[in-house]
Amino acid sequence: MLSRAQEARVREVLGSHPPGTPPAYCLEHLAARTQIPVAHLADLAAFVRNLRAYGACQIRYGGICDAGGHETGRLLTSGPPTPIAIQVVRDLG
Repeated sequence: MLSRAQEARVREVLGSHPPGTPPAYCLEHLAARTQIPVAHLADLAAFVRNLRAYGACQIRYGGICDAGGHETGRLLTSGPPTPIAIQVVRDLG
């Protein structure tokens, strides 16, 4: 189980990105960026899935990790789309 401080760091990293497409992180790079030990990757994955359930982030399987620039077939997570991006989608729909 992650501490509240670790959870807050994950929320901050996923929530602070420039307008447009948020960067995607593999679990290992997200853990490194938020100072979570590798031994707690399963806890981090569970927390990210919980955030996704509440709309606080997006996840996908496979793609490019923007933090490391490597391709992975594993879980990638990114912050929610920016309000500007949501507005554009609404205008087009």
